[in-house]
Amino acid sequence: MTDIRNVIDLHCDTLTECLEKRRGLDDENFNFSLGKRPSGYHLCQCMAVWMPDGLRGEKAAEYFLKSADLFKDQMMRFSDRISQVSDLRSIGSALLKKPFAAVLTIEGGSALAGDILNVGRYYGLGARIMTLTWNNKNEICGGVLSDSGFTVFGRQVIREMERVGMVADTAHLNDKSFFELCEFAEKPFINTHSNSRKICPHKRNITDEMFGEIVRRGGILGLNYGKGFIRGDGKNGTVNDMLKHIHHFLEIGGEDTLALGSDYDGTDLPDYLEGIDKIGSFSESMEKSGIPRRTVDKILFENANRCFKNFAQKI
Repeated sequence: MTDIRNVIDLHCDTLTECLEKRRGLDDENFNFSLGKRPSGYHLCQCMAVWMPDGLRGEKAAEYFLKSADLFKDQMMRFSDRISQVSDLRSIGSALLKKPFAAVLTIEGGSALAGDILNVGRYYGLGARIMTLTWNNKNEICGGVLSDSGFTVFGRQVIREMERVGMVADTAHLNDKSFFELCEFAEKPFINTHSNSRKICPHKRNITDEMFGEIVRRGGILGLNYGKGFIRGDGKNGTVNDMLKHIHHFLEIGGEDTLALGSDYDGTDLPDYLEGIDKIGSFSESMEKSGIPRRTVDKILFENANRCFKNFAQKI
């Protein structure tokens, strides 16, 4: 197979859309759809089980398990085109065999229902990344709509995640929780879907200092395609608006840190990024803006692939 470029996307909410709308991963109404396969590209999509802030305790655990069952069903139903990746070191080899691969992730640590044993249980079901909160506080720490930091249980969760091999995701953390994590985390952590707060002052975007911490620790940042994360006015704009974030991060040392974190099917996207079939034109736009093809390949795949391999090898 020649001239195929690999891509890793760190976050989408398509699984939640499948659950709520009773549709499959081949539905072309979705941003991520097997029917929209981008010509010349193979894609590993990290697929999140989104945890609504209104769910806590046993109801949260039940919701996660129901979503994880749906993920397994979709992997079996479309096994001719997509495979689940359980070993983060094997993404490249998975994409040699099929045009799509998928990693199960969790968006919101409330899925644990306050039970530390669920870290290992969910890892056993294939979950490899966990966004620690959604927007409000939970049993672990505080999201962007709260002022809470890490709880004692939350610190135990990080230790257990690092022990079993589940990657901690700082997207949705408030600043207090982010910097507390910096004080005690022993392994790299990532941010799956955020942009630069300097370019767009959304509270979910990150500061240069926060980005520097991710760089220093060997983590990755997935660029969020949401309109509100790209432009302060939330308008559609042009691809140049997203390129401003990319060039800024590259200017402050992010060549080996930037990745993709589209948030497909989870937020309002500009038309130039609204589906996986736009990957090719987006790649071309990066190169036309002066970013070397080698660096674009890092953003598309190599940075995330290296980070995942390094994390897995340290377990």
